This record gives sequence, structure tokens and C-alpha cells, in this order.
Amino acid sequence: MDEERDLVNRAIDGSEEAIEALVRRYQRMVYAFAYRMINDMEEAKDVTQNIFIKAVNGLKDFRRESSFRTWLYRIAVNVCLNHRRSQRGNETELVETLRDGRRDALSIVIERERERLIRDALNGLPPKQRLAIVLRAYEGLSSREAAAVMGCSEGAVKAHYHLGIKRLREILDKKEKGNGIQS
Repeated sequence: MDEERDLVNRAIDGSEEAIEALVRRYQRMVYAFAYRMINDMEEAKDVTQNIFIKAVNGLKDFRRESSFRTWLYRIAVNVCLNHRRSQRGNETELVETLRDGRRDALSIVIERERERLIRDALNGLPPKQRLAIVLRAYEGLSSREAAAVMGCSEGAVKAHYHLGIKRLREILDKKEKGNGIQS
């Protein structure tokens, strides 16, 4: 953390080297988050760039009340939500990569269909529930970190997460019954 604090301080003082180091350190994390929120690889790249532009331009406003990572997530949330609002109606699917190359073709098809169903259900959730699930389940943030990113209490994050998971189950159960899929 001392290294990060030093990088942040140097970046605030205008060090291009420190800014580049922070971008390199958080680029994958920010892109993965944007990709999950935006659901399009190319748009996520553009959104990621916008997130870092906003962060670099706002460095002087970083008050160090939270970690740099949390502050960066907060910017990412705002940029992604604004982008989603501006793109309503242009939603595309989020494609999760399969990590196990040893699966047979049928297993891959079944897994992709499950992922598509989950993506569709996740896209149908209210924004705060979707965000709580993405931050907690996909990004691995604690309730406390997610609360700082979302600008609410830990209790609110837990409630959004719980309600979102419950709603996902309901949506998926309904779709499985409608398609005659047996668990």
C-alpha cells in the first residue's frame, strides 16, 4: 500500500511515470468491470479509456478517504452507468470465456447457454442489484468495499445483493420451467 500511496502522490503532483504505473496496475481490473457492466468488448475498451481519463483529470480531487482502488471503482461505476443510460436499446451479450479447454462440445454448448441465461437475467435486474452482484460476485469486493464504491451502507449493499440473487433465481427458475429444462 505504501507503494500505491507513493504512486498516487506522485501522480497528483503530475508525474507521467506514476500515472502510467497506476493505469498499468488497474487497467485489467477496470476493463473487466466495464466489460461486465457494458456487455460489449469494444465499447468496454472505450469506456475503460474514459474511466482513466476521468480519474487522471480528477486526481487532484482524490481526498484519500478511501483506497485509490475504491475511488477508481466509483468513477468506473459512474462512467459505466452513464454509458448504459446513453445506450439503452443497444444492449449486446456479455461473453464469458470458458477456462477449461478440455470440455467436450456438448458441455461447452450447455455452459454457454447457462451463461447466456445468467447474463440475460442479470441485465434484467434493477441497476443497484446488478451493480452489487457484479462488484461482489464478479469483482470480488467485500461488502465494505462495494459500499464505498456504491456510495451506500454495507447493509444496503447486502440487501441489493441478496434481493438481486433472489431475483436471479426467480428469473432463471421461470426460464428453466418455460423451456422444459430440468435441473
